[in-house]
Amino acid sequence: MNLVEIFFARKRLWQAGRDIEILRTERDRLQQQNNSMREGMRRCVTCEYRIDYTQRHDDSIGATTQHFPAPLDNEQ
Repeated sequence: MNLVEIFFARKRLWQAGRDIEILRTERDRLQQQNNSMREGMRRCVTCEYRIDYTQRHDDSIGATTQHFPAPLDNEQ
């Protein structure tokens, strides 16, 4: 190996290391976004499930029970 080949090999290694670091940074950013979206979907699905369950429960007991707001302290 001559000197030019050695420097060329070092330059390729340096570029590969830089590319790996860029990809790691991008991967970490995407993982954070994915985790955030997953948590948001989990909350959304849970919320929708609760709303659906409450509506089905209210429908199953029919019109025999009505929901009235609780009286305020000054309205008693």
